[in-house]
Amino acid sequence: MIRALLVSMLVLVPTTVRADEPKPKGPPATDVLAEAMTAAKKDGKAVFLAFGSPTCGWCKYLDKFTARPAVAKTLTPHVVFVKVDVVDNPGGEKLYEKYAPEPGGVPVWVFLSAEGKVLADSFAEEKGKKQNVGFPYEPTELAHYEKALRTALPKLTDAEVTDVMKELKDAGPKREKKDDKK
Repeated sequence: MIRALLVSMLVLVPTTVRADEPKPKGPPATDVLAEAMTAAKKDGKAVFLAFGSPTCGWCKYLDKFTARPAVAKTLTPHVVFVKVDVVDNPGGEKLYEKYAPEPGGVPVWVFLSAEGKVLADSFAEEKGKKQNVGFPYEPTELAHYEKALRTALPKLTDAEVTDVMKELKDAGPKREKKDDKK
């Protein structure tokens, strides 16, 4: 009887330990970016590097935007999309600090050339200071993203930029209509 009790206790202990173990981490952030840079060089593209975290609501909107079929169809010929999670990708926070000129939370996004040069980023100049627009939602943020898109990907046509901007607006949270606020 004692032997059976000891065996059952030993069976339960590993289960408890496994439940308390931390969630497995993703690949190192530098590896994720290096893989994207290699693909960009090979295909003559830029890189769209997005930083996020698991609990960030605006990051989910950015993910939703980049996953939209119309966005992929328009932008994939020009960019390699890559996401670095500052929590789950080891070294993600350090890589974030490299590309974020000011602390600005997440999401932060950066267009990079295949050689690693920053072409445009989510930091807009506002009152002499860089401010992260994150997921572009407000009119000034949308204007900043459009400017970044045109700067980083000059081969996009006006129609393609218009289509991407429409998708960006549709991917974000729905705005209340003024009549709905009554």
